[in-house]
Amino acid sequence: MVFMAVAYEDLPIREDGFTVDDLAEMPDDGRLYELVDGVLLVSPAPRWEHQVGCGELTMLLRGACPSDLYVFGPTPDVRKGRRTSVQPDICVVHRTDLVRGERYLAVPVLVVEVLSPSSVGIDRLLKRDVYARLGVPHYWIVDTDKPSITTLALTGTDYLETGTAHGNQPLKITDPFPLTITPSQLVLT
Repeated sequence: MVFMAVAYEDLPIREDGFTVDDLAEMPDDGRLYELVDGVLLVSPAPRWEHQVGCGELTMLLRGACPSDLYVFGPTPDVRKGRRTSVQPDICVVHRTDLVRGERYLAVPVLVVEVLSPSSVGIDRLLKRDVYARLGVPHYWIVDTDKPSITTLALTGTDYLETGTAHGNQPLKITDPFPLTITPSQLVLT
């Protein structure tokens, strides 16, 4: 897991914190650059197992998604103000919130994070808090190493776990739309 304000020699130093404008200046080096309250988060390029999980889940979600919603994977930035900008692995948004030629600035209906060894703490704790503050109604955490899916729903200011499945266990989901999935569907064997 990599939390840092500055850790690589090629990154600028910002004692007052970073803004979304600074993200455009980050190097195109395969790393993922995100902001949480002005703190720069840098993650290495994802492993292929992560990418397979994202791709498979995106296809399953698209197959079940109602026409008023759209599934992104990869996703647009999800922002709160000028000092927080994160990129979930997958997100589901209202089509009416997508305006051609404009940045996506609404709150997703669902965000999904697929765990990587470098992102476990960020996804389970930090991003959970960020998504709750943004008001994202549904948050899923997927582990492709020990295949599992945990679904969470926002209740007040925090998430409540609504379901978990491991391996070949089916997980029946009703919100934000009906879907039955098994974690093993997201793993290349």
